[in-house]
Amino acid sequence: MKRLKYWITTTTLDNNKKDDNMTMTSLYDYLGHAAGSELGQQVATAARKAGVKHEIREIKNPKYSGPVMLYPRSFLDLYFRGGLNEGTTGKQLLKG
Repeated sequence: MKRLKYWITTTTLDNNKKDDNMTMTSLYDYLGHAAGSELGQQVATAARKAGVKHEIREIKNPKYSGPVMLYPRSFLDLYFRGGLNEGTTGKQLLKG
């Protein structure tokens, strides 16, 4: 299993806006559908092991109310392309 030792954040100098890859994104927004608790737990575990900072957003809608974890888009790209998850491929994880 590959381990990410350092997580580098970058910002552009244009009005101090974050790079698109550092945009904080929920799994729902990234995948286009609900991830489910099992996949959410796997991503949270990988982020914790890699030292990736996350944010929490509270949402309330007819289908779900509660906290939602937000991760850097670059981390999710790496995770779902097989860089951080052992024994699975991105295609398997992206099936809904």
